[in-house]
Parts: sequence; structure tokens; C-alpha cells
Amino acid sequence: MKKVRISAMLTAICIMAGMCLSGCKQTKVQNSSSSSQSTGDAVVTSDTGLSMSIGTGESSANAESTGSSSTYVAMTYDNNYDAAAIAQMGKTVKIRDMQFTALDYNFYFANEYNQLLQMSLYGQANIPMTGSGFPDMNGKLTEELTVAQYLQNSVISDFQGEVWLLEYSKDKNLKLDDEILAKIEEQFTSTQKSAESIGLTLEEYLQAYYGPVATADGLREVLQRYELVNLAMKTYVEEYQFKEGETMLPTVYHVLYPSLNLETGEALSDEEKAEAKKKAEALKASVTSLDDLKAKADEAVANKEAAEAAEYTVSLGQMVKPFEEWCFAEHKIGDIDVVETIYGYHVIYFVGQKEADDEQKYQIATKAMQKEMNDAVEAGGYEAEIK
Repeated sequence: MKKVRISAMLTAICIMAGMCLSGCKQTKVQNSSSSSQSTGDAVVTSDTGLSMSIGTGESSANAESTGSSSTYVAMTYDNNYDAAAIAQMGKTVKIRDMQFTALDYNFYFANEYNQLLQMSLYGQANIPMTGSGFPDMNGKLTEELTVAQYLQNSVISDFQGEVWLLEYSKDKNLKLDDEILAKIEEQFTSTQKSAESIGLTLEEYLQAYYGPVATADGLREVLQRYELVNLAMKTYVEEYQFKEGETMLPTVYHVLYPSLNLETGEALSDEEKAEAKKKAEALKASVTSLDDLKAKADEAVANKEAAEAAEYTVSLGQMVKPFEEWCFAEHKIGDIDVVETIYGYHVIYFVGQKEADDEQKYQIATKAMQKEMNDAVEAGGYEAEIK
């Protein structure tokens, strides 16, 4: 019968938000519009919080009546990763005065690896996979990078961000309070219960994800440092001083004539693209005012010629690059143009500027932090010594 392994889906203690730490990353994973292929397995969630891939073959409980059984492989390091992935783990890295251990490396590697698994599972990106269902370390994730290279670059980027933020926390004399420390201990208590529910000790459970180097005390240090990094990010954003005009954001009205099928992601034919562009240019040429544009846009959407007509107050990083670049260029009210993006042809009308709301201000401050961090890393002095 088919062998079934428990998928390497991380529990609460393993899932950490890497948005800001990943700010140094330049690699883009190719998005996939198609859904992931079915393997014939059902995915169920146990009360331990683990996602398990269960084969459609019958379980050993039915062996007597059917004469067959499925083999459920124990949750271990060797079963959660294939040999090629394990060969990429266990590295040590030094950046400036910070020495990252093999456990540090495996912690970040596991989170980056899990993100690839999730993107593959939900069809969010074209991730090369082996026949056994693991990310293919030698497979090309981008034109330039294999999966193995991407994962290492991602971990190093995470480390560089962590070093920069730890330096910031030191300058600010930031310390973890008792509430944060207590929450970390609650994570360990919860994880120990999950481990015991499947017959493992806490360290056996941690080692299944982070390898034989994992210990509870070692991971506690990793998590405490991680929470100090989170505190640094929060403090930076809260104390950020906005520059003059920085909280004034462009407001635009746009109408999209698509060059692809927005449901499947498939490109339209050259003739259909040309027709979409022609309609966008005709709309631009005919507009006499914002109200006129809105009325014509509503009609185009109703006739299914246009895919969307909407007004946006645009934050940096919110829209695709050509759209964003047009919005943040110098304009006067009433300026209108046709801008091509991966989605099609946008008729964009400059409405004016609005004061950012609290959420947008948070995003502006976060982007400023990411830029300062990126600039520091790119300027040098954060190079990684990998062993």
C-alpha cells in the first residue's frame, strides 16, 4: 500500500510573521493562477493542530477485513524533510557580531520551507516538487535560483533583518516584559500538549521540525530574540516621525480593460489585447470630467467590457509597479492616462490627494523601516559568513 507521511505543517510555535524581517528580499516567486493538482489524498486537521495528508487507501484498522493497510510514518525529522532538504539545513552564520547557530538556521529555514509548501498546496506559486511531495531543492524556482538557493538567500535575508533590528533595540534599550515572556511559555505548554497527544516528548516534537540540534532551551532563546525583534519593529513604527507631505496619498479613479482572464490568469489573444487597449484609449479620449468618466466606466463594467471601475487612495506597495509609479508621479487634478500592467490597460484619472488613515500611516512607517534596513544592508557590513 501507499506510504503516507505527516506533512511538515508547522504548529503555532513555528509560525512566525516574517514580513519585516524579509524586507531585504529581492526574489519574487512566480505566481500561479492554476489550482494545485490533486494527489488523490485527503487533507484532514487533527486536534493537535497538525495537518496530515491521509492516503485514500484503507488504514490498518481495516486490515483484517480487506487484507491491506496504509503505513503511517512517524513524525520525525527524516520524514518531515527529504535528504536533499536536510542537506541544506544545520548551517551556522555570522553577521557582524551576531553568531547564528544551526538551530537558528533551521528555525528560519523551516518557516521559509513551510511557506513554499503552503504556496504549492494552495496553487499560489509554481513550486518544483519531487515525486515524493517535497520541494525539489535542485528545481528552478526562478530563472536565476534553485529552490535550495532561494531558501538560503531567504534565511540570510531574515538574519540580516534580525541583526539590524537587534541593533536598533539595543540603541533604544528595549527589553521584553513579563507579559511577552509569559506568552512564550504558554506556547511551549501548548506545544508540549500537542507533542504528548501523538506520543512524543517536547524535544522529540521540536526535533521533528528543527533537527537533532533542537532543544527547548535553545528554541526559547530563539523565540525571545524573535520577540525582541518584533518589539523593535513596533517601536520603530510607533515613534516614526513623518516627513512633510509623507502622509498625503494620491487618490485616483481607474477603469481596467483586462488583457488576461482574471479568473484563470490565462492571457487573452493578441487580437483581444489589442481590442482592450483600443477601448481604453477611446475612453481616455472621450472623458470630459470625473463624473463623465464614472458614468462611462459604469456602463463599460455593466457591458462586461471593463473588469473594474473604482477609486483608490494608493499606498506604496499596494499596487503593481506601473500603476503605483503613475500614481506617485507629479500630477494635477484631472490628469488622465492609459497605463499598462500585467492585468491589462488601466484608464487612470488623478482625483487629488488625501490624508492617510491610521492603517495607511502604519504601512508608510513600516515601509520606511524596511527601506532604512534595506539601505543599511546594501551599503555593506551585513555580509554573511556561512559554514
